[in-house]
Amino acid sequence: MTSTTITAKKTNHWIPDLGVKGWGVTATCIGFYFFYNFWNNGSNTLFSLFTEMYGWQTTQMSMVVTVSGWASLVGILLFGIIGHRIGARNVSIIGLIGNMVAFAVLAMMNSFTMFFIGVLLFFVTMTAYAVIGLGKLGSSWFPHKKGMFMGMATMGMTLNGACINAVVVACAGSSIGISGFFWGCAVLCALLAVVTFLFVKDNPEEAGAWPDNDRSISREQLERDFAAAEEYKKHSPWTVSKVLKTPQTWLIGLGWGIAMLAASGTMALLAPTLVSYGHELTFAILLMGTMWPFGMLGHYIIGVLDQKFGTKNTTFVVVAMMIIAGALVFFFGSNNIVCAVAVALLMFSISGNANVCMSMTTTVFGRQDFEMAWTPIQIIYNICNFAGVTVMAMVGAIFGQPSVMMALVVICVVSLIPIGLCSSKQIGSQIK
Repeated sequence: MTSTTITAKKTNHWIPDLGVKGWGVTATCIGFYFFYNFWNNGSNTLFSLFTEMYGWQTTQMSMVVTVSGWASLVGILLFGIIGHRIGARNVSIIGLIGNMVAFAVLAMMNSFTMFFIGVLLFFVTMTAYAVIGLGKLGSSWFPHKKGMFMGMATMGMTLNGACINAVVVACAGSSIGISGFFWGCAVLCALLAVVTFLFVKDNPEEAGAWPDNDRSISREQLERDFAAAEEYKKHSPWTVSKVLKTPQTWLIGLGWGIAMLAASGTMALLAPTLVSYGHELTFAILLMGTMWPFGMLGHYIIGVLDQKFGTKNTTFVVVAMMIIAGALVFFFGSNNIVCAVAVALLMFSISGNANVCMSMTTTVFGRQDFEMAWTPIQIIYNICNFAGVTVMAMVGAIFGQPSVMMALVVICVVSLIPIGLCSSKQIGSQIK
């Protein structure tokens, strides 16, 4: 083996070879994830502006986000069924159109009722593309490179977090206004729906590409394998009942979901939490706006670690970093440098945490049986995830805002129990 070949193999650990069409799907999914955490990121400034504009209380608005998050569980179930029938691309387009309408409602809102309707519609329809569509696309296009795919796709969350608060403030202080901001979001959703329609296929085989861009097998063999896999799906022993009776389903949903509960709740309340330690709001927003490169790095590095060392081992690293970050702020939160280091760690680890649930589900259930397991797991996962804002807000209200960071530590430790108990052995189909 030549040194050039060795170098190429090493490089491929860090630069995934997804193929032109694979990169197109990945770029589209980055767009999906850009909107996924819209309210967890945007609430830091939008809630404050709505309080000034309408007199609404943060607790009221947080409750709307939480209720809407729980209502989105119905969306996961509904779009999971629809997606099974019409495919990942079409169900994603439906979700993007739903989000476009939701943003239009928010752009025209003049009451708390319209705010509630807009947020509720956003959360329910968002699940069509950011949960069902993205999961199906990732498991189908990248069954073995799912860690690297998720490492790239979830960068959209951090891109949103890096710019949304600054954009909101800029729009609010100009003639564009908050209404114009929401109209702009509606236009972006419409454009993303068009891109999805024109350039995305449900499976790489349908697009003339290879799963994982693995061209080591011939096109003829690939088509035979694909036909066998599609036939297997029609008679797969994995039903919803069997999935729900399988321990790994609950361990994945709860373990990774509890970790995300801590992550999502902490990020949504990060600005007021840092203010409670004596910092100015501008300092908190500055940290969130400048530490996003660590978040981008976290998505990527965690994706690499996932590929090299496995999803479960990588998850331990992610959760450990969140624990360290929470402890640093809790004990030394009044120190500017410590806060900067902790927020960088949070951005890195929370970004990586977004990668691993889909990757673990693919690891355990395989490409063909992923779809049957994904919807139940995501319902369990998001019961935890969408409770994050309310749980952390209640902790702050009862024990004081600084206690949010200790809650992050405790909840992360609890999440390690089901994560540690979950086996990485594949129990779904073995078809390529």
